[in-house]
Amino acid sequence: MVRSFPITRFLGAVLLVLAIPVAAQIRLGETSNRATGTISTGYTANYGNLTGSSHGWSVGGAAALSGSFHSPNFLSYNVSPYLNQSRANSNFQSISDASGVNVSANIFAGSRFPGSFTYSKAYNSEGNFAVPGLSNYVTHGNSDTIGVNWSENLPNVPSLSAGYQRGTSAYSVYGSNSSGKNSFRSLNLHSGYAWSGFNVGGYFTNGAGQSRIPPVVAGSTLEIHSDNNAYGANLSHLLPLHGSLTGGVNRSTWKTNYLGASSSGTIDTVNATAGVHPMNRLSLTATGSYSDNLAGEIIQSVISAGGASQKLDSNQSSNSLDLMGVASYSPQINLQTSAYVERRTQSFSGRDYGVTSLGGSATYAHKLLNGIINTAVSVTANSADQNGQDTVGFSATENYSNVVLGWHVNEAFSYAQNAQTLLVTYTNSFYFYSGSLRRNWGLLNISAGAGGSRTALTDQAGLSNSSQSYSASVGYGSLLTASGNYSKSDGEALLTGTGLVGVPVPPPVLPPGLVSLFGGKSYSIGVSSTPIKKLILAGTYARSTSNTFSNSISSANENSQYNVLLQYRLRKLNLISGYARMEQGFGSTGSKPEIISSYYMGISRWFNFF
Repeated sequence: MVRSFPITRFLGAVLLVLAIPVAAQIRLGETSNRATGTISTGYTANYGNLTGSSHGWSVGGAAALSGSFHSPNFLSYNVSPYLNQSRANSNFQSISDASGVNVSANIFAGSRFPGSFTYSKAYNSEGNFAVPGLSNYVTHGNSDTIGVNWSENLPNVPSLSAGYQRGTSAYSVYGSNSSGKNSFRSLNLHSGYAWSGFNVGGYFTNGAGQSRIPPVVAGSTLEIHSDNNAYGANLSHLLPLHGSLTGGVNRSTWKTNYLGASSSGTIDTVNATAGVHPMNRLSLTATGSYSDNLAGEIIQSVISAGGASQKLDSNQSSNSLDLMGVASYSPQINLQTSAYVERRTQSFSGRDYGVTSLGGSATYAHKLLNGIINTAVSVTANSADQNGQDTVGFSATENYSNVVLGWHVNEAFSYAQNAQTLLVTYTNSFYFYSGSLRRNWGLLNISAGAGGSRTALTDQAGLSNSSQSYSASVGYGSLLTASGNYSKSDGEALLTGTGLVGVPVPPPVLPPGLVSLFGGKSYSIGVSSTPIKKLILAGTYARSTSNTFSNSISSANENSQYNVLLQYRLRKLNLISGYARMEQGFGSTGSKPEIISSYYMGISRWFNFF
């Protein structure tokens, strides 16, 4: 928001404020306070092809007030308000004029009853609509969150901790006439007690969320409501031979509503782990877990990611049992080996499945050519009950770092084939690689990096997610720094209130109707320089294009941003000038891309108020 004033009167008031001398720290009785901040003013102009233009003088600032009462362990607090922070002229480089406040406080921090409080409120702030592996799309709106936490830690009685959080956000996406909204609340209770050699604990959580997803990539507005509860108990106890035993029981419930279709269910799980160390280099571990609702676990993974559970059957009977024994041995300090046997049985979609697995692994670290290499390899033999088919799973990973002819080199690689997924009827294959190098010649420095990954179901052609990224930079002291980035990504994702997120379980386990397909690329370049002391010149350009397909709606999307900054510091004064331009559009909206530009030129002064 831009506030207009008579120019001569306003400039006179500003110069008077900037000339005020700073004060010392203030203490009132048992209250100790310290405040710092900046006051800024300048000329702002905003204009766009779909919105009206505005310009005028604006006043703003930011402050940080911190203090304590009696002592910091009794009560301490921080308050950070900000007003009309046009980030087009700063490192944040945002087009919006944002205002708000952040508050936090701690009480009884040095006692057995510590508590804390947090609150934040933001107006006209920028956010992101996420796309996996690519630059996010820009949103703007209002948000607020509040949280309260308290604990009791008395000796010889059960401990108790409680926390409550809630928040809302309302936003619109530049380049569309649609808006979105998210809200959430959560309650967490935890308790623990030591009794006759047992450590006993319990917990309860309650949460709810609501999302209105804008139709930027889905073609229509989507509403999702969800509620969930979970509670359980756990215990642990020491065993002979330097061992321990842990176990727990848990129950969770959920209820969702998506486009008028509701889903609800309950999941009960039991888990236990026992381990001993009969020798320094030898350990033996046994684990077991049981779930009475495997289909519910799939639904909950979707809901936790922010998606909807429509088209997932929550009423079908399903369960899973997993038993595993592991023996680990270290023949050398830098070599760790293990062997294991695992039995997994599942009932799902009206059929029974079972897999018996035998495997082993080794992890090794050693010096190589004056560098350090870390490697790990595992092999698994799987035998399926349903079809009698035997498969072999394999995974390997390694990373290496060294200095070669003055170059600092780092690389990593991972590969897996026939890796077990949540359901024993499917296996994954994937690979990951990354590498980087850098070198300095006095003031001159150069660096470059690359990475990529691919994940797919071994037996399902065409179901995969992949990404690639490349980066490079060159610098010469403070005189010049230049960098560039390029990324490419495609695959399946869930549409949520905060954008597209990676699918927690792949199709066909997840019905195709819940999955959005995406693919795109993005790149950016940036240049900055400090040619003389306290003078900063910087400019960036970023562009992202993508295609999405969801619920039979195809959308071609684009985003590009320019940012230019000039800043000079003179003692406690900052002279600032900045320009930002953003163009963003979505093919599914049927309207032309929105273009917004913002220019700012002004001055700010830092104060140590007290």
